[in-house]
Amino acid sequence: MTRSLLLGLAWLALLVAPFSEGAAQTPSNEPAPWESEPAAGAASQAVPSPSAERTDPVEPASATSATGDPQAPSEPMLRKSEADLDVQGSDFLESDDLAPGALIVTGGQPLAIEEAVAMSIRNNLNVEVERFGPLIAEANAESFWGAYDPTFSGDATYDVAKAENISGINLGPGTTKDRTQGGSFGVNQLIPYVGASLDARFSSNSLGTRNTFTALDSQYTSNFFLTATVPLLRNVVWNQNWTNVKLAGVQSEAAEQQFDQALMDNVQSTVNSYWGLVAARDRVRVAQKSLETARALLDQTRTQYEVGVVSKVEVVEAEAGVANREFELIKTANDYRNAQDILIDAVLGPKLKPLTDLQVVPTADLTSHERVRIDVAGAVAKAFEKRPELRVAQSTIDQSEINLRFAKSQRLPQVDLVGRYGYIGIAGRGNRQLNPVFGGTPQPDSGYGHSWDNFFQENGKDNFRVQGVFSVPLPNTRGRQLVARSQFDLQRSQTSLVRLEQKIILDIRAASRTLLAAGQGIEAAERRRLAAEEQLRAERIRLEHGESTPFEVLQREEDLVEAESQKINALQTFHAAETALARAQGTILETHAVEVDAVRMPAR
Repeated sequence: MTRSLLLGLAWLALLVAPFSEGAAQTPSNEPAPWESEPAAGAASQAVPSPSAERTDPVEPASATSATGDPQAPSEPMLRKSEADLDVQGSDFLESDDLAPGALIVTGGQPLAIEEAVAMSIRNNLNVEVERFGPLIAEANAESFWGAYDPTFSGDATYDVAKAENISGINLGPGTTKDRTQGGSFGVNQLIPYVGASLDARFSSNSLGTRNTFTALDSQYTSNFFLTATVPLLRNVVWNQNWTNVKLAGVQSEAAEQQFDQALMDNVQSTVNSYWGLVAARDRVRVAQKSLETARALLDQTRTQYEVGVVSKVEVVEAEAGVANREFELIKTANDYRNAQDILIDAVLGPKLKPLTDLQVVPTADLTSHERVRIDVAGAVAKAFEKRPELRVAQSTIDQSEINLRFAKSQRLPQVDLVGRYGYIGIAGRGNRQLNPVFGGTPQPDSGYGHSWDNFFQENGKDNFRVQGVFSVPLPNTRGRQLVARSQFDLQRSQTSLVRLEQKIILDIRAASRTLLAAGQGIEAAERRRLAAEEQLRAERIRLEHGESTPFEVLQREEDLVEAESQKINALQTFHAAETALARAQGTILETHAVEVDAVRMPAR
């Protein structure tokens, strides 16, 4: 009877308390503590643009009271000056998440998952860096073809040589003087694949001399030769230039696959960041609801204590419950804002500034999922067909095979065939001081042009030469070890490909198993949530009848929070496993409708 009377008085006090507190308050122009600064997003519902930034000071047009009624401020409401802070811009990070009705999850820019993926591909700096890889590889491949460009070359000479005349048959002056001037020009061409080279060269010079035993004192010599060098053993096909061309071609193809790989990784990271923000948003709502419940229970327990129904210990227990939930709310709010920054960084890239004020609102949620049946063997076969990592690994094998062919070519002896054919023409001015002892008579004078006109007349003197060049190092240590190293490198590349295939199988098995387990976990977590909700409802009824304590109610409420968090985690894991399976199969770009060719070129 006495206990029922006390409980009745407690409930009467709960009903009367709000009115008595309102009557006891004296009018004041000062706002309540939570009214001194409006909550984030309360002053305006406008959606900021991605490039919008906070500007200080901020002077809201009006404040809002705790009851939701407009309230004109008595003086301008200004943010702290950055000069008063230890860290510049730290006021931007301050927030009162524990105030009643605090808006942690506010309105902002709606963002669908496909929009996030598209913006990330366009703005993400990691993707932008990888875009240059294929372009660099292509330019590198083209540069190696430059070895087969025809090379034009030339030279010019002017030489004067003087010496004492010590010859007994030279009747000239005491000092001999020979003057040579001339030059040459030609073109050299390497032949792709076979490794041969062709050279065509024209040279001409004039020689002026004081020697009395030469028929021409001013001699003009012109010649034109074609020279061909053909390797017969070493450097046939697999010479250095052709090897570079083949390697660069394979590397160019590999660079495109590496870009596809980076693109897939970026899409996976963006999708996971998107679902991470959705999960963080749901955790904030759970934490806020839990704090509201704990505060209501604390108010109820204090009222019961005032009328003598419960002891001070139970009030302390309720206060501890509120403090614990405040801590959890602070933690989840911080995690939510960090998740916002992670996603914004992914989709905006360098457009994110230190004081950018932007809230994105994911349009998707974690409440929906579908149980799927996974064909693991089919998924592995699809991955072997579509994964760019496998094509990159195969290109590494191709490069190792090319290097092995080159090494085997360098192990062979050098046997080259050199052929030369051309014309030599001579003209000049007859030597009037020719020594008659040698029985000669001065040659008739002829101009410089006569020296090369003879190339095409019967007076032209043709020349030809065939030469064989042979060399081999003994015991050819470098050649043999180069082959051995190339063989080991090829075996390593082949083993790496097998290891990668095994890793892909493992990834698909793990993603498939995680996806199925997450689906089952969602259902189990939902059953636990419903049970915890019912247990909390029953515990509250027991508390109303004096058969329980605030501590036990808080324990039941913690069980409900844990069950809700468990479901959120299971849903996030399910979506992450879906993304991981698509990435493991190499189909993630198709899943999110990404056209690779449309996003290959750099934006900068």
